[in-house]
Amino acid sequence: MKFIDEKGRFFGVLNIIDLLIILLVLGAIAGIFAKTSVLKRINRNFTEVPARMQLIVENVRQTTADAVKPGDIIKEVRSGEQLGVVKEVKVEDYKEKAADSQGNWHMSPVPDKKTIFITLEGNLKSYNNEFRAGQTDIKIGSKVNVKSNMYTFEGYILKIETIKQGNGK
Repeated sequence: MKFIDEKGRFFGVLNIIDLLIILLVLGAIAGIFAKTSVLKRINRNFTEVPARMQLIVENVRQTTADAVKPGDIIKEVRSGEQLGVVKEVKVEDYKEKAADSQGNWHMSPVPDKKTIFITLEGNLKSYNNEFRAGQTDIKIGSKVNVKSNMYTFEGYILKIETIKQGNGK
């Protein structure tokens, strides 16, 4: 019996295209299994670290700025994991570069737009010495989509500091 017969079938049973499709499906199944089992192992190995974070949210309406209050629980949008509790809210006018009549550039306030600085305290999950909420990296400069029960917005992390247990600093 030949390995490939005159009709292009392996051992007279399976043609080449069918074999390629079977191998592709088996490879996809193996890849999905490997990825999910690796993620499960990574997600189990974390420690919770008390931390204080500062978020900046720019170019929002006054109503959004007014909605953010101390005591609000802030969560990461995709995973729903809690990032922290709002401790302090500071609202400033949002500014953009604008040219004056002589062509000089200045930072000018944009009417009806605000910048919010939000200080959060909570427990961050540390995976291999990196903070994460769901699959979102929590690092200085990273963009995070956050929500509470009253609002949702996109912000950037300005500062992260761990809180030493016992004295609150």
